[in-house]
Amino acid sequence: MKNIILKITLFTFALGFIASCTDEVKRDFLEQENPNEATSANFWRDLTETQKGLYSVYKTLYSPSTFNITEEMLRSDMGYPSLNRPIPASPSPFYIHTYSETSDEVNEKWQSNYLGIFRANLVIEALERIQGNTNIDTEEWTSQMAQARFFRGLFHYFLYTTYNNGSIIIRNKVPTTRNEYELPLSSATDVIAFIRTDLEYAYANLYKKGEYPDGDISKVNAGAAAMLLGNSYLNELKYDLASVYYQDVIDNHGYELETDLSKMFTTAGEFNSESIFEVNFTADNVNLNYGPWDGGTGTNSLALYTRGNSSSTASGPAWVALAYKNEPKDPLDNRNYYIDPADDTKKLRNVPLRASSMIALVEDYQTTYYQAPTTDVTGPAFNGRAWGGFAWWKKYTNHDIVAAERDIPNGVAYSAKNLTVIRLSETILNLAECKIKTNDITGALKLINQIRQRWGLVLLGASNGDSSKTYDEEAYTQATLMDRFMRIEKPLELGAEGHAMRWTDFLRWKKSDNYGFKERLQELSDLTLYGVNYSYTDNTGAAKLKQNFPSLTATAPADLNAATVVDYEYDLANSNYSDALHSYYPIPSREKNANDNID
Repeated sequence: MKNIILKITLFTFALGFIASCTDEVKRDFLEQENPNEATSANFWRDLTETQKGLYSVYKTLYSPSTFNITEEMLRSDMGYPSLNRPIPASPSPFYIHTYSETSDEVNEKWQSNYLGIFRANLVIEALERIQGNTNIDTEEWTSQMAQARFFRGLFHYFLYTTYNNGSIIIRNKVPTTRNEYELPLSSATDVIAFIRTDLEYAYANLYKKGEYPDGDISKVNAGAAAMLLGNSYLNELKYDLASVYYQDVIDNHGYELETDLSKMFTTAGEFNSESIFEVNFTADNVNLNYGPWDGGTGTNSLALYTRGNSSSTASGPAWVALAYKNEPKDPLDNRNYYIDPADDTKKLRNVPLRASSMIALVEDYQTTYYQAPTTDVTGPAFNGRAWGGFAWWKKYTNHDIVAAERDIPNGVAYSAKNLTVIRLSETILNLAECKIKTNDITGALKLINQIRQRWGLVLLGASNGDSSKTYDEEAYTQATLMDRFMRIEKPLELGAEGHAMRWTDFLRWKKSDNYGFKERLQELSDLTLYGVNYSYTDNTGAAKLKQNFPSLTATAPADLNAATVVDYEYDLANSNYSDALHSYYPIPSREKNANDNID
């Protein structure tokens, strides 16, 4: 069960009009009186009604188009379309970088986020109108205003980091005329300044984690605003400014790294101790009048698209599977051992704890996955040829509570699992990046090792006499630690999470280290791995064999007939991708067609 169920009001005041430009009919709508429309005369009269409007702002988070989670996984190096190997029959355009201004996903993300902005502006303007009312609860007014401005800043930020090098439309009011409707693009500099103004207000006035008077932990808090502000400066390589916000989140907002690993990416772990911003889906208030993909149900379809069998499914790429499997486990950490029931002896786990929590690998017999040892689970299968995959992300699936996704209430497309957008691990690693770039290597290693220790991994750097843990004893420099950070520490801790996090990282690293996505694609295109059959012993002591080459190795076997060569995953993406064309989404065609102020 959820700790707190977000009350979603199906609030239809004027929301028949889409937030940004779409067509001439919607322009006409703005210039006509609608006798059925809720207006300031018959609605928005008090904080109860503005709170209903605020619920509709939260509801924007339910739309899959607000985030484009699986599209962003496939667009980066964190997702592989699972349908067919070696070459998908109909690969996602995001995976092979053939999306354009006419792509539905490009258009719908624009519309979804501007719809959220429109809803936030309705609440902001209503709150401004009632501010002077007698007996108004000023603390509640301020809280609602801070939430609304947080979301107006957030949705603009999602658009700013995704479209047209940050040059988008600033919408700071509800449009009432055609001229206000057809606004021109603003410069990226003006956009980020506008976003920061909203987020600074939210940061100063939102409650901190757990401090809302009504106890609702699903509401946005000051820590989330601080994280977005920190990220906005980090992406401009302003490390000192970013560090101030990250340090504040770590020190003053009540977050702690979650050490109970049963609460990592599970239903039991929703709103855990390190959750900063989480979308609260619920199985208790599902509205089946809507389709599963339009955001109206109160559920999400992410389980389907990270555990399914379509060209849009984002399974774990081969490089991810091998990297998770090969992370060195600390032999001094007792959590890295298990008692083998076949012979009652203590043995080292097959895969590290981080891998077990985040991704399903064929070797992970010690972890239960869909109520069975991971190795034994079928459908989708572990498979190095034909249909299947080498790894399956757990972050968006119900692997911990059902035997198969089809067993969740209302079916596989209606998952009630929460979406974690920001968690403390991101804060810690982003602060570590700031320290690397300001040459505080000791400080960066301390932060990175907090996370590695949580997972029972070998720590980085010199042990300096600490015999309780295992260290790699490497003498890291700024260059070597940053190299490792970009290729291992950040993606393996936070891969496939947040709003286009991996993509935004590459945009930043292109500026700071000349290591952008094109450089990453070349690495992956040059990579050759080998899938081999996997022999194991089950918990009864019986010897078994998983065929179809589901286990990866970087070393070519003596007999190549006993393996499948995996050297194709990013070849087509590499040949198609261009920084000039694909670093950002283009302005959508629907906006261009309806807005005379955009060429």
